[in-house]
Amino acid sequence: MSSPEPAAGASVVRRVAWNTAAQALGKLVVLAIGAASIFVTTRYLGASGYGQFALALAFVQMVGLLADLGLLTVVVREISRNPGATERLIGNTLTLRLALSVVVIGLAGLLSLAMPYTQQVRVAILIAGVPLLLGLANTAIVAVFQARLRMDRAAISDVAGRAAGFVALLVVAALDLGFYAVVATAGVGALVTLLVTWRLSRPLVRIRPAASRAVWRALLIAALPVGAALAVTEVYYRADTLIVSLYRPYDEVGFYALGYRVVELLGMLPAIVMTSVFPLLSRYLHESRELARRTIDAAADLFIAFGVPLAAGGLVVAPQLVRLIGGDGFEGAADTLRILLFAGALGFVSGLFGMALIAGHHQRSALWLSIAALGLNVPLNFALVPELGIDAAAATAVASELLLVLGGYLLVRRDLGVAPRLRMLWRALVAAAAMAAVLALVDSWSLALLVPLGVAIYVAGLWVLGGIDPRRLEALRA
Repeated sequence: MSSPEPAAGASVVRRVAWNTAAQALGKLVVLAIGAASIFVTTRYLGASGYGQFALALAFVQMVGLLADLGLLTVVVREISRNPGATERLIGNTLTLRLALSVVVIGLAGLLSLAMPYTQQVRVAILIAGVPLLLGLANTAIVAVFQARLRMDRAAISDVAGRAAGFVALLVVAALDLGFYAVVATAGVGALVTLLVTWRLSRPLVRIRPAASRAVWRALLIAALPVGAALAVTEVYYRADTLIVSLYRPYDEVGFYALGYRVVELLGMLPAIVMTSVFPLLSRYLHESRELARRTIDAAADLFIAFGVPLAAGGLVVAPQLVRLIGGDGFEGAADTLRILLFAGALGFVSGLFGMALIAGHHQRSALWLSIAALGLNVPLNFALVPELGIDAAAATAVASELLLVLGGYLLVRRDLGVAPRLRMLWRALVAAAAMAAVLALVDSWSLALLVPLGVAIYVAGLWVLGGIDPRRLEALRA
């Protein structure tokens, strides 16, 4: 019997390929802007000021999960399966998130009063609530782009917003407007992002705020397990910074925040892939377990191939990278960055397993695993950070991510029956070890030489070991 699937599959291939390529280009620009923003902010505020700045943002982002509740993930999943419900779901999600964000900003301000923070940090938390509100509104609309594989439009709005925020930061630094103005530049970028996103969404969907009790109830019931898992995960990611802020001086908070920010920027590639893959996984896990297995397998290999050399190379280049991005006064972040890069490499894979569980409607499994990781992370941080400092916090992050990877692998195999084979792992480890060994012999060279040399050695090693096979990537596009 003839079937239209090949033609339809070819269309999906083209759309996913363009979706991923556009995001990659956009994220490269965002990565450059992000690095430049850190360069300016660290030099303008210094280690202590940057620590207070990063603490305020981390505090708001953690509390801000209460305004998300997993709604974005659920809406993307539902409109991927039922496009006809898009306008109704987006309108209700937008209104619900705005209402929740106002409550959460007030809650963040009240909670900050109970913390041993300076008045400057408490005010900064309130200012950081503005980009939180605008960002939640923006991502409610971006759900349409993600579900319809039109993340090129989201990339445009993201780049526009980041550029606007960076220009505002340059103006603040040039005019010496002070700490609060630096925090406020995030709001400038978030506003521009929202306006551009809204404009680009008009050909695809009519955005009308809506407030249907029935829809809100259905969304919340579906989203709460997802939201709980994401909230636990966010607490897990931010708790270390907050615990460090309770026991260590603000300059150490700044060192730790710098290392974490570098890892976040480097994690943009896995984020791009997951944004494109999640709608497909949601469909494949419903229609074809074989396609789902191939997709998870290929994504895991890609994340391993990307994460392992970052961790290995970071052992050598971390001091130079810290000096380049943070400037004088941030040398204390080098060892922390080395450790956090290992946590980041593990996090790429654990994030894939978590999103696969959510895509397959096993968010409760993801929730319990996140709770287990949080149960390990927080007590270890409280026990180790007061005496051992930020390196202990980074090592705790590695231990927690290792738990998430192992637990995620077992849950994906048990609940979804599609566990990846991880065929890339040994190849990436061997190639990365060879790369790190060579770089260690010439570690006095500049980053401009070390980075391309490391990339060349690693790629050559993967090629020799059979780790580079373009056909494997087809599983992410079909």
